[in-house]
Amino acid sequence: MKKICFLSLCIALVCGASAQRLGGIVGAQLTTPFPVVGGYNVDFNARSGAGFHAGALFEWDITGRFGVDVAAQYSLRSYSFNLHYTSEPTTIFHRQLYYLDIPVHAYLRIPLSQGIVLAPFAGASFSLGLHGKDMAWLDNETQKPVGKETSELFGKDKRLTRAEIAGDVGVALKYKNYQWRASYALGLNNLTKQDFDWYIALNSKQSKYLFDGVFKLSFAYLFDLRK
Repeated sequence: MKKICFLSLCIALVCGASAQRLGGIVGAQLTTPFPVVGGYNVDFNARSGAGFHAGALFEWDITGRFGVDVAAQYSLRSYSFNLHYTSEPTTIFHRQLYYLDIPVHAYLRIPLSQGIVLAPFAGASFSLGLHGKDMAWLDNETQKPVGKETSELFGKDKRLTRAEIAGDVGVALKYKNYQWRASYALGLNNLTKQDFDWYIALNSKQSKYLFDGVFKLSFAYLFDLRK
């Protein structure tokens, strides 16, 4: 955790020292998990969940039409999935994960009217898992708790891969110092380790991992350091 905090501080200092515009960004997000299933005796039945993100945004205009932006954000992803067996009670998992997200984009400036600029962007988002928890219970009349993971979920011998790389596309509507953004990032490496066993053992050939997609709606306010 200390290394991650130090990395965040270094990114903020380097970007802040050279940025043409910098400010804050905050918003809501929806996590859309994509299970990889093998057609055996269990399905993940993934469900989307709401979260948030907040952090700093930095921009550089390379030319009058093109530019680059970088952000450092603290974010919450949440979703649930229902391990449905053909011969066993259903096990429901509710997952909450906290990340340091570092999206890097190239954008195109398209002037509209009265100072309004439309800026589509694309790039990559790099995420580091900070902490999180899984809560599980049986989907029956008793709703008996199966387990609750409150310790570290990320790591070598843990359930989740700490580092994630995602493709990220979106569009920003800019007016003076204000920005409204919509974007979608889809994970390119699986987040849940394939060789990790769940509370009830799965078929040996059953895929056991999820990809994450995150849809974001954001508001940002940036200060122009060139003035």
